[in-house]
Parts: sequence; C-alpha cells; structure tokens
Amino acid sequence: MEDPREKIKFLLSVNSAHYAEKIVDMQYSLSPEYWNKFGASGRELSLRDAAYHLPFLGEAVVAGDKSIFTDYVAWVKVLFRGLNFKDSVMIKTLECTAVVLKEEFTEDLYNITLPFIEAGIDQMMQDVDEQEAFIDESTEIGKLAKKYNEALLDGNRNLAGKMIHDALANGISIKDIYLEVFQKSQYEIGRLWLSNRISVAKEHYCSAATQMIMSQLYQHIFSAERIGRKMVAACVGGELHELGIRMVADFFEMEGWDTYYLGANSPAATIMKAAEENEADMIALSIAMPFHRNLLKETISTIRKSNMGKNVKIMIGGTAINKNSNIEGFDADGWAPNALAAVEHANRLVTN
Repeated sequence: MEDPREKIKFLLSVNSAHYAEKIVDMQYSLSPEYWNKFGASGRELSLRDAAYHLPFLGEAVVAGDKSIFTDYVAWVKVLFRGLNFKDSVMIKTLECTAVVLKEEFTEDLYNITLPFIEAGIDQMMQDVDEQEAFIDESTEIGKLAKKYNEALLDGNRNLAGKMIHDALANGISIKDIYLEVFQKSQYEIGRLWLSNRISVAKEHYCSAATQMIMSQLYQHIFSAERIGRKMVAACVGGELHELGIRMVADFFEMEGWDTYYLGANSPAATIMKAAEENEADMIALSIAMPFHRNLLKETISTIRKSNMGKNVKIMIGGTAINKNSNIEGFDADGWAPNALAAVEHANRLVTN
C-alpha cells in the first residue's frame, strides 16, 4: 500500500505551480486593494513564494517532523521582516494553502497535512529574535574575519585574498582560517541577506570569491603526508550549496586523506561509482535545504544496497542536518556539525 505521507510530498512537488496559482488567486481576491498595487511583477513573486513553501511542507510531512516546516517558517518571518512585510502576509498565505489543499486532497491526506500547516501558522505568531552577528570582533581572528567580510561586501576579492595570504604568513593556521574566517564569513553573509541588508547577487559574489580564495590555498592543503585513507565528498542530487562540503573535503586533505570531491548536484549513481573506483573508506554527504532530507535518505539507501555500500562508512552534515542532529532513519554512520568535527569523527569510525 502506498504511504500517504509519500503521496502528499509527491502531490505537493508535481502540482506546486497549480497549487500556488490557486493560493495566490485566493489571496488577491481576499485583499485586492493590498496586492494589486504590486502589479504583474508582484504577482509573479507571490506565485514563486507560494510554490517555494510547498517542498518544505512536503518534507516535514514525509519525515513526520513539524520542526522542518516551523524552522522554515521562522526563517521566512525574519526574511519578510527585512522586506517590510507584515506577519499577516505569511499567515494568510498558510491559511489559503490549507483551504486549497482541502479542495485538492482527499480527506485523509488533508487531515495528515493540516497539523503541519497549523504549526507553521503558530510559528508565525511567535516572537523571533533577530539573529546575532556570527563574527566575534573581540578576538584577533574575529577582527580578521570582519575585515575580510567588509572587503568582499565592497567587491574587493583581491584585498580579501591578500588578507588571507598575509594571515597565513603571520602564523595563523589554515584550519583556523577555514573555521573562523571563511565559515563565519559565509554565515554572516547569509544573515545579512536574510535581513535584506545585501542583495542575493552580493551574497552569490561573496560565496564565489571565497571559493576562489580557497582554491589559492591548495599548496598548503595538499602538502600533508598521506595516511592511506580515501573519501568521496558530495552534495546529493538537487542540492546546490556546496561550499560547506568543499571545506570538509579540504580538512580531510589536510589530515592526509585522499579526497574525491564531486561537488553539487551529485546523483547516487555518480557517488557510488566514484566510491567504487577509488575504493573509498568514507562517503561524506551534505544537504543545506530541508526538503532534500528525503533525497538524502534515498541516496544512502541506494548506496547501502550496493556491494560497496556494505563496507563504506557514510557521514552526513550540512545546515539541513545541523538544525536537528538526530540522524535516526538516515542509515548513516555519523554526523558532524563542521569540517573539523567531521574529520575527527571519520578517523574514529574508520579506525573502529
């Protein structure tokens, strides 16, 4: 018998554009004086946003975990605050979503989905404190991270790169630069974008610049003595946020592992082939978006069914996992919140 939760996720995915159209039509009909002033472009953005909510709802339902959706709604609340949208905008969107799905779903599917939507509405009614800055300027490396961030935000990646090379020359370890400058900088850039202080274009530029600067450090990263262990690192198919897993791969290299970095959007078959060809001891998989949690489970399941999958260790991470570090149900051997913890845990797993 088909799992009703899987069916809900499937319907929310394949029909997202149709549901979004009905949700936005309802919103516009209820408050035409508010919405019509935004014109055609505003309607397109409303359709985009309404459709964007649905994968998070579907993933929460299939996982049986309301926090996946409520964490997302809390994120939207902060984002909309930066855009000067009232909380009532998202609340009304969720209310309209419930009405539309009641029309579109069978009664049993609707009854499963409704509590998740109601949890999202409850979350919108809660106070959400503005996120504190990720960079601590009271430390020397925090001051470096702040200046590095400012250089990137000014569009001066050459100056940002020079800061990093100078820091290395002055004895700051490359691991500290990764964890305290690159990682904290990326978190801070994300916070600034979320609060509408920088554009998405600026956020993309800063990420691309950091990746370029990281690539200039490979002479330091690949100099460690090899220890005879091999690791494949990838973002599962559909996941495009790859900077975190690249940092993980670089940390493994610094510890003497031979790594095979596949990057973003890697299908299970590609990951398995790389692991088999390179006789990997470890596979590290990352997801940033919560609606990829089920895809991560499917990827691991596919790997485990192969001959290679019976012996290789699998570690998972990424912001979508870090929100809830309970990895039960993923069939993974371990989880780590950052690159340093990942390589330490991997060494223990392989040794054991």
